[in-house]
Amino acid sequence: MKFPREKREERAVAAPPPEAVQRVDGGGAWGPTQFDLPDRQGSNKQAILIVALIGGIVLLILAGLWTLAYFQFT
Repeated sequence: MKFPREKREERAVAAPPPEAVQRVDGGGAWGPTQFDLPDRQGSNKQAILIVALIGGIVLLILAGLWTLAYFQFT
């Protein structure tokens, strides 16, 4: 059984802001994103360090909770 295709009018879902016309550098109409703005020397050491520190803190918290639970229930 085949149904006829439904015709819909085309319309823009979202439009970029008017000032986007003057933007030339990366990111398209909506402006630059965090991926379009690397460090000036091409290095992301600061971002890597922040992610590593946050990951280390989360792992320490998990290890502490696991140790607490281990001694609490044994």
